Amino acid sequence: MDGIEVDDLAADAARAPLAPPVPCPYDKLSYLLIEDSQTMRVWLRNTIVNAGGSRIDVSDSYHDALYRIRTRGNYDVVLCDYILSDTRDGQQLLEEVRRQKLLPQSTIWIMITGERKYEQVFSAVELAPDDYLIKPISPDTLHERLGKAWDRHQALKGVTDLFDKGDYDQALKLCLDEAGGNPRHASGFQRIAGECMIQMEHFQEAYNHFESILENKPSLPWAKLGKARAFFHLDRYDETAAIIEELIHDNPDYLQAHDLLAKVHERKGDLEATKALLKLVLEKNPKSLSRQRNIARIAVATGDTQTAIDALALMHQHGRGSSFVRPGDFCTYASLLIKSGTKAAAERLESLNNNLRDFHRDNPAYVLAARTVSYATAIGTGDRKAAADAFQKMRQAHESAKGAAQEVDSEQSMFMLEAAVEMGDQETACRMAEVLYQDHVGNQSMEGRIARTMAGGGLQAQASRIADGATENLRQMNVAAANMAKHGQLLDAVEEFARLAEANKNVAVYLNAATCIVKCFEDLTAGRLAMDANTSKRLNNRMQGYLNFVALRDAGNHRLEQIRKAWDAVAH
Repeated sequence: MDGIEVDDLAADAARAPLAPPVPCPYDKLSYLLIEDSQTMRVWLRNTIVNAGGSRIDVSDSYHDALYRIRTRGNYDVVLCDYILSDTRDGQQLLEEVRRQKLLPQSTIWIMITGERKYEQVFSAVELAPDDYLIKPISPDTLHERLGKAWDRHQALKGVTDLFDKGDYDQALKLCLDEAGGNPRHASGFQRIAGECMIQMEHFQEAYNHFESILENKPSLPWAKLGKARAFFHLDRYDETAAIIEELIHDNPDYLQAHDLLAKVHERKGDLEATKALLKLVLEKNPKSLSRQRNIARIAVATGDTQTAIDALALMHQHGRGSSFVRPGDFCTYASLLIKSGTKAAAERLESLNNNLRDFHRDNPAYVLAARTVSYATAIGTGDRKAAADAFQKMRQAHESAKGAAQEVDSEQSMFMLEAAVEMGDQETACRMAEVLYQDHVGNQSMEGRIARTMAGGGLQAQASRIADGATENLRQMNVAAANMAKHGQLLDAVEEFARLAEANKNVAVYLNAATCIVKCFEDLTAGRLAMDANTSKRLNNRMQGYLNFVALRDAGNHRLEQIRKAWDAVAH
C-alpha cells in the first residue's frame, strides 16, 4: 500500500493526542425532520431551534420526504422516524436515498424509533444510519449523538466527497494521510481505504489491508467482510466461504455476510444452497427487495415457480413506487403469474397495473413494463384478440425502448420471447432468442430456458442455429481482442478481454485475457509499453482472478500451466 502499512498507521494513531471534537454548528446547517406524529415533529423542531437551527423542513410521510429530498437538494441532517404512516419505514427511505445518491455521504442520518428491538434491525441492515435514538428522547441525548455524528462526518468529509465523485485514487491517498493523524476516526479512514481498493480492483492489496487491520482487531466484522470480498473477487471461493462462515458464527445478524456466502454458493453451482440461505436471510429482513429478486431469479433457474412468485409478491408489496423495483421485475412477475393459472393471478396483475399507473406513469423506462402487464392480463382472460393487440403494443414498446437506448434487461427480453412463441410470431421469437443467447453464452441455466421456450413453439432447429451463431460470435470477439493484442494495442485488448470474461465466464476467454496481461508486463519490462501504478495493480489483481477461475473449472488445462510459468518469469 505504497509502502505504508495499516499497523504503522495504528501505531501513529495510538501515539497522537486526541483533538477535541468539532462542535456542531446548528445555525449553519439545514435539517429535514421526518415524523408522522405532529407532537414529535413539533418537539424535534423546537429542540433544533433552541440550539440555533433555523433552516428546517418537516415531513410526515415516506413519499413526501422523498419528494423534498429530490427537489430541495442536500440536507446536512436528517432525523427520521423508523415507523412512518404510509406503510413504508425509515430504513426503506434511507436505502432509496442512498441507492439513488440523492444525498451525499456527508449528510447525517439519524433514525428515531419507539421500538426497543431496533438495535437488532440496525445491526442487520446493509445501509445503516449514522445512529439511532429510542423514544423518549431528551434534548441532551439528541445533541450529544448529533454532535458525535457531526464530528465524524466532518473528519471524513474530504474523503467521502472524493469517493462520491468516483475519485478513488485520491480518496485512498487522503485516507492514508489522515488515518495516522486522526486517531479518533482512524477506523473510518481504514474502512473507506479498503473500499477504494476494491473499487479500483486492487483486490490483493485490499485483502492485505483488511488482514493488517484484523491483526490488531481480530473480531472486527467489517474488516472480515472486506477481506472475504477481496478473496471473492479473486475467484478464491473456498477461502471466501471459510472467512464468511466464521464471521456469521460470531455475528449471525450480519446480513451482508450471508449475501456474500450466497454468491459463493451460486458461483460454485449450488443453487439450492443459494436459495435456502437467501430465504434464511429474508426471515431476518423481509423487506429487502434485492434479496427477493435474487430468490426469484434462483427459483426460476431451479424450476421452483411458487417460490419465485412468493418472492416477487413480497417485492412488489414492499416496494410500491421504489426505484429498487426495476421494469424487468414487472415482466418476470407477470410471466410467472400467467404460468401459474391461479384465480389470484388476475388480482395480482391488476395490482401490478395499479402500481405502474400510480408510481411510474410518466417514466419512459416503465412503458414496456406496463405493456407487458397488459399483455399478461389479456392472456389471463383467454381473449386471444385482446392478447394479440396487447402483444403488438408490447412489441412496439420493446422496439421503441431499444431505439431510445433505454435499458432492456434479460427478463424483459425473455418475456418477449415467451410472448412471441405464444402468439406465433416466429420472427420476433428468433430475434429475442438471438439477443438472449448473445448475452448468455456459457450460462447453462439461461441457455436451457431459451431452448425450452423455443421448443414449446416448435422452433428447436432455429434455437440450435442461433445458439451456434452466438458461440461463434463470442469466438470471433475473442479472436478480435487477440488481434488487438498482436498489433500492439495491449491495454485496449486487456479491457476488451475483461468485458468478455465478465459477461461470459468462458475458460478460453479467461486464458486469452491472462496471456494478454503477461504480454503487457513483458512489454513493460522491455520498455515497449507505459503503464501507471494503478493500472499495474489492477492487472495484477485481474490476473490472479483469471488464474483462480481457470484452476477451479479446468485445472488440467495445459495452457494454464504455461501461462503460470510465463507469469512467474516476468516482473509484475
